Amino acid sequence: MKITYLFSKVITLVVMTTVLNGCSSESLKDSSKDVETALLTATASLLSCDAQAEQTDYSIYRMVSDGSRIGDVMPYYDTATSSFYVYYLKDIWNDAINKRHPWYGFKTTDFYSYSELSSGEILSCNTDGCSQNFALGTGNIIKSGSKYYAFYTGHNPNYPSSCVTKKEGIMLATSTKLNTNFTYNTSFTTIYPPVGQGFDENDNFRDPYVLWDTTSSQYIMLVSARKNVSGIWKGVIVKYTSINLLNWSYQGVLYDGGTQNFFMMETPEIFKMGSTYYLIFSDIDSKNLYYRKSSSINGPWSMPSGADRFDGKGFYAGKTATNGIDRYIFAWTNILTGNTDAGSWSWGGNLAVHKLYQKSNGDLAVAIPHTLKNKMETTNYTPVQNSQWGNVTPLSGGLSYQLSSSADFDVTNIIYEPINLANYKISTSVSFSNCNKDFGFMIGACDGYENFYSLRFVPSQNRFSLDKTVRSQLTTNTVAYNDVPYTFSPNTLYDIQIVIENSMLVVYINNEVALSNRVYKVSNTNWGIFSDNSTVSFYDIKVTKP
Repeated sequence: MKITYLFSKVITLVVMTTVLNGCSSESLKDSSKDVETALLTATASLLSCDAQAEQTDYSIYRMVSDGSRIGDVMPYYDTATSSFYVYYLKDIWNDAINKRHPWYGFKTTDFYSYSELSSGEILSCNTDGCSQNFALGTGNIIKSGSKYYAFYTGHNPNYPSSCVTKKEGIMLATSTKLNTNFTYNTSFTTIYPPVGQGFDENDNFRDPYVLWDTTSSQYIMLVSARKNVSGIWKGVIVKYTSINLLNWSYQGVLYDGGTQNFFMMETPEIFKMGSTYYLIFSDIDSKNLYYRKSSSINGPWSMPSGADRFDGKGFYAGKTATNGIDRYIFAWTNILTGNTDAGSWSWGGNLAVHKLYQKSNGDLAVAIPHTLKNKMETTNYTPVQNSQWGNVTPLSGGLSYQLSSSADFDVTNIIYEPINLANYKISTSVSFSNCNKDFGFMIGACDGYENFYSLRFVPSQNRFSLDKTVRSQLTTNTVAYNDVPYTFSPNTLYDIQIVIENSMLVVYINNEVALSNRVYKVSNTNWGIFSDNSTVSFYDIKVTKP
């Protein structure tokens, strides 16, 4: 193996130098530094770890074909065509034709191939700078009779001004078809925050979601807002009702976060699975999507038995849709400024979709959509090993290994050559017998022990995380770059599916939780598996492609 061979040469050279120079403590210290320097230089010259230029040819994690990103998706399942329509805010703002987040859409039946709606712009911005819908925000579409009703956020960034006194309000547009431009309903009375009831009456009133409640035979609208609750300003989700989708009555606060204080609980939705109602929302600060449970559509809303989220901060503003058999949750994964891993969180990104299901205890879980999984396993790709280091024991059954490490920073690893494919899937089963630190996958490996991004199993902290921190600076107090809660137990087999397309990296753990990420150095760089002060087995590592 390249690095193993080179490392032995480096050790031989340093030992000979030490012998010639004497065996003083100072010379041994210098020799140790020589080994470290030589290793860093050697591995850096052999491994590819530089981020590739961002691409726009996404087929799984879609963006717009013209290079624009998407945000705040609004899925709708059409029974007539057995297709999911995925509406979204197109990430353009004051472009050459002065658009500000107009609605566009995709259509799919399988979650790996999407077509852009032929009508193009579904919902347009108003050209009048004084109009409430000078810019658009998210909402949802619901059908009544032969007409589709698109409730949306009218957002005017010119607030405050002489002609704009409210920054956000709830508005309506309608159409008789899903793939055509929706027309503003000029007779609909824009809904603003209730007056004199402690709300922020000029801002922070957005993201309508409308559903039909069969128990009360009326429509319910959820809206994200801010309100003074017992002297404390909190993000809240408020409720309106209607019998005709045109006239709405305020019914109070549906949920105020309970003991938690969210600045804004964005893009709320209620749906029912079995006998349980679920309320989902996205926290504007942490960027995490959370959920609550209730036996009634009116609440009260309680925490799930386990963790109250099933993905990390790379899966934002999620909304669900069902085909009557399976329910799916649609969201977007943000880009980073400058399209670099050192960049900061930026609005807009790529579509990401999970299958959503109910566990036996009523908690929610996510899995890779079965159609996507099957497509990604069309063709086998044989990964090429670059090197290995430490206590590695081959196991029977394909590419299977036990990696054992007995001390911190004694990183046992296997490194593979870069995979030069636009999209592919890595799968394996993982089991550990002991873990005093962590184990997992190496991304963009510049070496095998220090400089790589870590997809980390951290059983002691009940989480799986992506960390960009170099290994020597990882401690028990390190705040994860991105993580998802999960309880790991020793001597238990966990199914791992990792889907990669350009800079999108989505990990599914045991088809229960996911971790959606933006990682620019994941594509066409060295990768591998590692164990740090742990003993872990990776079974039947496979790479497949469409």
